[in-house]
Amino acid sequence: MQDFIKRVPIPTSGLALGLAALGNLLQPSADEIRIVCGLLATALIALVSIKSLLYPHMLREDMQNPVLASVSATFMMTLMQLSCYIAPTSQILGAILWLLAVSAHLTLMICFSIRFSRNFKLDQVFPTYFICYVGIIVASVTSPQFGFEPFAYALFWFGFACFIPLFILITIRYAKHPAPEATRPLFCIYSAPASLSIVGYLAVEPTPNLLFVACLLIAAQILFIIVLARLPKLLALDFYPSFAAMTFPFVITATALTCSIDLFRSANITLSPIIEQISALEIIFASIMVVFVFAKYMQFFFAPVARKVTEKIVIEAEPAE
Repeated sequence: MQDFIKRVPIPTSGLALGLAALGNLLQPSADEIRIVCGLLATALIALVSIKSLLYPHMLREDMQNPVLASVSATFMMTLMQLSCYIAPTSQILGAILWLLAVSAHLTLMICFSIRFSRNFKLDQVFPTYFICYVGIIVASVTSPQFGFEPFAYALFWFGFACFIPLFILITIRYAKHPAPEATRPLFCIYSAPASLSIVGYLAVEPTPNLLFVACLLIAAQILFIIVLARLPKLLALDFYPSFAAMTFPFVITATALTCSIDLFRSANITLSPIIEQISALEIIFASIMVVFVFAKYMQFFFAPVARKVTEKIVIEAEPAE
């Protein structure tokens, strides 16, 4: 059991985030699936929490790595999502969890900025920086559940203000330095910030600017297409925990398109049926990718255990000399 817990990587919380977000996306049509997604996300977050409590030295070592340190923000982002699962049963408990998660995310952001700005190296910059800074917009997405929109409105504009500078910085980094194989799946995160900005903006802005949303939606879909073009090569790689980057970015992209369609429809803007078909396809694609990555993680977690059991059976089955 100890070996199993030690094998749980920080990016597991990224998969949990994808599951929780997928559950919220599918809720209108499949509430049962939402419950399953919420339970699985909670289980994964529990594993990360147990490892952090039992082996704090491993957590400290991981936090020295800029990729893992920035990815750890998905832990708080998942808690924000899960607070919405709890709210219907206990509004107070959900609100407390939301406030703790937001506070922890802001604290991480400050600590990360201080630590990694001192010895800044361009080749140490990765798309996970989007998670650390733009990821705070998840607070805006989930805030209406608790009536925290005024506070979350400010968080949205902070996260959005970080988007463009980070986009430029990360793109320059990719242009000048090749990414190590284990980090290549992180490229999928490119499809998340613009889409997350749309969902966060619509959650806290009572009178959305249609042109602003349309521009963001175009940018989000273009980035999504760019990521899709590279996806076959990424899927051909051996499994790495960074595969978790193939979950939430795709889910939030589908969510952004769905929310945008609802906005334009409410404004009596006629949309082509093709757009709605694309929206349905993106939801199906995001669901498939979350299931795929979840299966890969389960194989990663349990394959060593299965090998040990098999070896033990073989050894015990061998006749004594």
